[in-house]
Amino acid sequence: MTDRTAEHYESVAADYDEHWSYDPDYVRRFAGAITDALRLTSSDAIADVGCGTGLYTRHVAEAVRPTRPILCVDPVPAMLDRLPKLPGLQPLVARAEDLASGQVPLPGADTLDAIIMKESIHHVGDRRKTLEGLVGLLSRHGRILVVMLPRTIDHPLFREAHERFAQLQPETSEIVETLAAAGLRTSVSYRTFHTTIDRQRYVRLLEARYLSVLGEFSEDELRAGIAQFRHAYRDEPVLRFDEHFAFVKGWVAPG
Repeated sequence: MTDRTAEHYESVAADYDEHWSYDPDYVRRFAGAITDALRLTSSDAIADVGCGTGLYTRHVAEAVRPTRPILCVDPVPAMLDRLPKLPGLQPLVARAEDLASGQVPLPGADTLDAIIMKESIHHVGDRRKTLEGLVGLLSRHGRILVVMLPRTIDHPLFREAHERFAQLQPETSEIVETLAAAGLRTSVSYRTFHTTIDRQRYVRLLEARYLSVLGEFSEDELRAGIAQFRHAYRDEPVLRFDEHFAFVKGWVAPG
């Protein structure tokens, strides 16, 4: 994660969860999809790498009821400060790179049974080295799930934001190939989540830079982009769009 990205999350941490409060069912459904994809059980040692405020992690913990707290890993202390004080969640200030390299050791465990990386892989600098390191932390029945958007998304953003997002987002095939090269069996499935939101509320989300790509723009650039957005969607008081996610799963082959 770059310093600029860390600064972005530091600035949005206090209001981060409120960005998604317009549709709490979205969060629950997404957490359920993660839980199902990894086939999580209460006995699993689980880490959510890049968990942010634990917005999704807390729902995973509620569904799985792990006997060991889910390790909530994030490099931004302000985000982890918003993590609920629940017995099923354990915060750890660290980057994915720190965990993968062993610079920050796993607290209370030698291996992990399941690693979640939801929309955080694009913040990782050396993705190959980091994913290889994380794979090395998996138990003999371990699995990892990388949830990511495609380079082209349907979110109603302004043109420059779409272009910048495409530049920053890795290809799904890159992640699949990296996990396979690290010795895992892999699969890819695709999930679509339908979103409906009032246009004016969405403007407030844009102003709050609810997507990290919006942190790439100056105040003037963002203001111009929002003006472009307002013009493009001036006749749509309610916005409806689909979010298409790739669920890239890797697991340790038996034997």
